[in-house]
Amino acid sequence: MTDKFKDYREALMNAVERRDEISSTVEKLVQNGVENVFFVGCGGSLAVMYPAWYIMQELSDIPSFIFNAGEFNKLTHKKFGKSSLVITASYSGTTPETIEAVNIAKSKGAATIGFTGKMESPLSKAVDNVFVNNAKVGATDANLIMLYQIVFKLMKEMKDYDRYEDIAKCLDTLPDSLVKIKESAEEEAKRFAEAYKNEKIFYTLGAGLGWGEAYAFAICILEEMQWLTAQPIHAGEYFHGPFEVVDENANLIILKGEDFSRPLIDRVIDFSKKYTDRLIIIDTKQYPLPGVSEAYRGYFTPFVLSAVLDRFANRLADERNHPLSTRRYMGKVEY
Repeated sequence: MTDKFKDYREALMNAVERRDEISSTVEKLVQNGVENVFFVGCGGSLAVMYPAWYIMQELSDIPSFIFNAGEFNKLTHKKFGKSSLVITASYSGTTPETIEAVNIAKSKGAATIGFTGKMESPLSKAVDNVFVNNAKVGATDANLIMLYQIVFKLMKEMKDYDRYEDIAKCLDTLPDSLVKIKESAEEEAKRFAEAYKNEKIFYTLGAGLGWGEAYAFAICILEEMQWLTAQPIHAGEYFHGPFEVVDENANLIILKGEDFSRPLIDRVIDFSKKYTDRLIIIDTKQYPLPGVSEAYRGYFTPFVLSAVLDRFANRLADERNHPLSTRRYMGKVEY
């Protein structure tokens, strides 16, 4: 491992090492009664929750829901109440909609878990259970590791899933494996950045456990951090309107995971390659995950995609001379 990803690995290790604390927290929550789970957030902090929600949809009888925080705050959900668990995140810990969602949850007597990078932030003070990872880099992937620990432990305690220990062992391998994936993705990322640095419009396609990554790469990286026009498109919706914009100049970033959604992505690729050769396909199968058996690789789709897309984002920013930290409005003006 090179020193280049040292801070990233440390962030992931920090998340892995929270397992005992997370397990104890989940056990207490289940003892107090959990009937349903609400994943609530904004932007990238919402996108990172999609894999956990999909996993619960596939493996669990526990009702689970996912909402943009602003929408959650305006909606009176019939199933939301004192036996609900709200899981939310904000790296800064200051996102107004997210803090409001926590306050609404507490007013209903619901339990709350929050992920943040700042221990003294409003979010960390508002939630019942806070997990802080003040990472220089890799905070999103670290949050995803902790989210997996929570949902798989929750399903174990509620008798929905009996392979929690297997998943935990897989998570232990991620700090080293994801660093190696980042290293191996550098050349592909360089080619992407050099070829597409002057493009202004992108479409990112994904589904299933890769949907959150497609959504976040479009709105958080290409739009927020690069000021480009980008549209996240769910692969299942591609043939119900979006494919009409595809021609020889369309730039499609297609995220192909190994979960249940893979056939949907294959259909998108099979069609699109007939009309454009500007396809950027990231297939998680190309990247080794030592310690993760074939049976579980699908669940780790978002980790692989996130590691690769990080290198794509950084290379593109370098080629365009537009740092990922540059903002026009966010944190600069009132909104």
